[in-house]
Amino acid sequence: MNRSECAQFLKLKSADEITIMENDTKDIRQEHQEKLARLDAMVETAVFSEVDIFSQLNEREVILIRFLNNEAFALYEPKLFEELGSSSIHGNFIARTKKAIERIGGKVTVAFMDTEFYEAWLGVNDFDDSRELRVAWARQQARGLGK
Repeated sequence: MNRSECAQFLKLKSADEITIMENDTKDIRQEHQEKLARLDAMVETAVFSEVDIFSQLNEREVILIRFLNNEAFALYEPKLFEELGSSSIHGNFIARTKKAIERIGGKVTVAFMDTEFYEAWLGVNDFDDSRELRVAWARQQARGLGK
């Protein structure tokens, strides 16, 4: 998270309070530490879930879709958005998941969700959105970029 997002997450008045905490010699308040630890645990649980799914696949390559803004994240992954709360935290989740899958021998491609192109692709193909279709779209985009 950036300072503004962290301040909002911790329900602080401004991002300046984060800077003060970072520069101050005093420890971060216990309640803030606990809230950040709970968030970290939620991210780690989500990473374990993705690694478990990958481990059950017969494929050694996986595509992870990274949402770049809260609107797309909330639209396409509402449950995960509710848990994590922002696309910045989603970025951390994707980075940690990528590292974890690569540690067990997987090959990971991170695709960035472009809602405009994805929605056009859905319309042309007369599809309804699903996680599997987002991965198929991302795989198709990755192949196109690799040429």
